[in-house]
Amino acid sequence: MRKSVLALTAFVALAGAAQAQDDFYRGKQIRIVVGSEVGGGFSSYAQLLSSHFGKYVPGNPAVVIEHRPGSGGVNAIDYVANAGPKDGTIIAVAMPNFFVTPFVEPKAAKFDPAKFHFIGRMSDFGRALVAWHTSGMKTLDDLKTKETVLATSARRSTTTIQPVLINEIFGTKMKIVTGFMGSGPTAVALEQGEVQVSTIAYSTLLSLHPDWLRDKKINIIAGLDFTDIPGVTKIRDLIDDPQKKAMWDFVALPSEFGTAYVTAPGVPEDRLRILRQAFDATMKSDEMIADAKRRNLDLNPKSGEDLDQLFAKAGTPTPEIIKHVGGIMGVN
Repeated sequence: MRKSVLALTAFVALAGAAQAQDDFYRGKQIRIVVGSEVGGGFSSYAQLLSSHFGKYVPGNPAVVIEHRPGSGGVNAIDYVANAGPKDGTIIAVAMPNFFVTPFVEPKAAKFDPAKFHFIGRMSDFGRALVAWHTSGMKTLDDLKTKETVLATSARRSTTTIQPVLINEIFGTKMKIVTGFMGSGPTAVALEQGEVQVSTIAYSTLLSLHPDWLRDKKINIIAGLDFTDIPGVTKIRDLIDDPQKKAMWDFVALPSEFGTAYVTAPGVPEDRLRILRQAFDATMKSDEMIADAKRRNLDLNPKSGEDLDQLFAKAGTPTPEIIKHVGGIMGVN
């Protein structure tokens, strides 16, 4: 009799907890904060997630997107860490500078990435160095022969840091021009001949500019990260010096996290668990997978727990790497 009472009590408690979870999100909104402009790769993935995520969160909250571009995505993370609610109603894209800026410029970041928790990753986000076909640039050696104009978002963005390192390591002559906030404006600049070279996520090429590949409007010069691009050599495989390769890998590591989402420090554990479970269920949804195919968006998901472990193992860059990358960003 006593066991039956205890079992009933436990069942009621669990049911109450589940009801409390349903009640918390019911009638609320979950905001996805994106640190880039509308129309780019990160924005496209956020749009896809927002269309399905709420169906798998208890209480079925609405999911909306909020763009907060600036400082290579740091502005958005600063907002989530310091001004946004800490109740599980806001998640953010872990833009590349989420991993770089706190090490190189801790005063500017105003957040500790180690205190965030990952919800999950939709796909890795390997980038490529590309040149418009009329530029005549097809290889790194070509980029050594004459100056070409390269579009980037901001000086402190990896879209700037990586080309600067390529110039330093390989002797290329890319002239870096900032101010192209997101892949949308960059694409227009390439098509109109305002710039000849840029970096772009390979998944963005596949999803938003398949005609560039089909009609050979661009030449993919090299892969910038760890992601395999068919028939394309990775920059890291061309670097022999161990210290230079370590520096390159520090800047390139964010591609492994790709379109990953984080919750702010201080979000209750039960809400984190709900968001992670909902994210994992969303990624496995047949409807979600079919929608991704319609949008030409590649999916290569990874769980929040796995991303937390990967981030913990990534280590801290050496003082020499921090100093050098900081100099490129204009910090030192």
